[in-house]
Amino acid sequence: MSYDPSTRTTRELLADWAAIMRELVKRDVVRTQNNPTGDIAEAIVQAHYEGSTRGSFVEKGWDIKTVDGERIQVKSLRVVPGKKRTALSPIRDRDYDTVVVVIFDEEFRVTEGLRMSRKTAEAVGKHVPHVNGLRISVTAKLRAHPGVEAIDLSDVLLDT
Repeated sequence: MSYDPSTRTTRELLADWAAIMRELVKRDVVRTQNNPTGDIAEAIVQAHYEGSTRGSFVEKGWDIKTVDGERIQVKSLRVVPGKKRTALSPIRDRDYDTVVVVIFDEEFRVTEGLRMSRKTAEAVGKHVPHVNGLRISVTAKLRAHPGVEAIDLSDVLLDT
């Protein structure tokens, strides 16, 4: 049986979204009913770093801690047609060692992974006072920076 969202009313689509979000929470892919992009990225990064743990909501600076104790701040970007967003959500705390960026296409397929040290993040990012944080934009310049490494983030987690 195929799912055709064009046959669904807006109310039905919203109900479908809610049901999907509840199921993703049950599967521990997302942890809130908010936009799932960040939670999905965290789950993928946690799976990538075998044996790592996800931080709780009280951890302000890091999202994933590896078995070696590395504290990773996870950022994500979902690229959709017609939108030219490149800025990641701000980093507001300095309690991290590394930033890993997960880039998704419109259907949440991982298209790219980037990794950088905190030092590099602070060099390439810009402090934005009105959000009180470091904002990094995903650009060709960022990708070409010698301190930014492309990493292969398998999204096999999303096939479960």
